[in-house]
Amino acid sequence: MHRQRLLTAAILSPLIFIVLWWGGSGLFDMVLLVVTAFCLYEYFTICFSGFLVIQGFGVMLGLFPLSSVLLWKDPEFMVPAVYVAFLGTTLLFLVSYTRWSNITWRLAAFFMGIAYVGVCAAHLGLLRYLPMGKEWVLFLLVTVSCGDAGAYYVGKGIGRHKLCPNVSKGKTVEGAAGGLILNAMAAFSLWFVLFREIDPRVLVPLALVTGAVGQVGDLLESMVKRSAGIKDSGSILPGHGGILDRADAVLLASPFLYWILYLCNIEGILIG
Repeated sequence: MHRQRLLTAAILSPLIFIVLWWGGSGLFDMVLLVVTAFCLYEYFTICFSGFLVIQGFGVMLGLFPLSSVLLWKDPEFMVPAVYVAFLGTTLLFLVSYTRWSNITWRLAAFFMGIAYVGVCAAHLGLLRYLPMGKEWVLFLLVTVSCGDAGAYYVGKGIGRHKLCPNVSKGKTVEGAAGGLILNAMAAFSLWFVLFREIDPRVLVPLALVTGAVGQVGDLLESMVKRSAGIKDSGSILPGHGGILDRADAVLLASPFLYWILYLCNIEGILIG
């Protein structure tokens, strides 16, 4: 398992970097669309196992927010896209009302997939369109990945106190602290390589908070899987599970980082 985890990371990391750094916005958008579709499929497979039509509509409606961003490259168009997705969700469950024993819970679980995966992935697209967008997407991916690695290895090595045992038995307070330490180290390394014009006293705290939000995203997906009684969202990535298992932290952290940078850009600070 450990060897598979390292091998998968060693293969995926250079590919992701190539797509981001040299692939251009078109290739990045296409890859983001495909990865988001997989994440949506895994989410709706977890929450609506056996309901293939519902899963298909979930993927389709969940891609609305991201599609609006890829088409117009503006966050204001995401609002009507989310409304259309919610309207579609409402009509879907009105038509299938008699199928469900708890219609309100099912509708909420369905729309959560659109919000958690679709809307958050759309912000990753918006992040790419900011000034220094490639650099900030790399900052997000490296920060969250290092935090995940730190939490995993520190937790395995010295973790004693459970972080949220009712949701995830494997995550520990020591692991979470190790993840934050790696977040800070990653931010300082990226400052030295890419962000020399930004004060590290700003960049490092930004990485710490982004990493903390990413850990919440990890716990959120664990809560979804725990409620369904499964360990992984899929098996497509050896040693890691499904694509959603790798993207969960990045998804929730993307809107946080985007809006911080967007607001700072309006004020003419941080990203020039």
